[in-house]
Amino acid sequence: MKQSVQADILDKPIAKSPLSTEFKTITEILGFHSFSDLLQHRTVNLLTLPGFTQQLIYEYVEYLEVNQMGHLIDP
Repeated sequence: MKQSVQADILDKPIAKSPLSTEFKTITEILGFHSFSDLLQHRTVNLLTLPGFTQQLIYEYVEYLEVNQMGHLIDP
């Protein structure tokens, strides 16, 4: 995947992503607006945030893996 396409996905508003309404709501409440925002935090730290469940972690990781960016998670 080209770097410009990756940047587009990472900077894309989470609210406009194909992820679940629950994922979009929780990330909005927690102040995460793009996938770049989420990548600033390790998944173990995300789990300590209110409402961020293991299921949401799976959804997030799967989305990045499908878009060939799984390597960016918890480097």
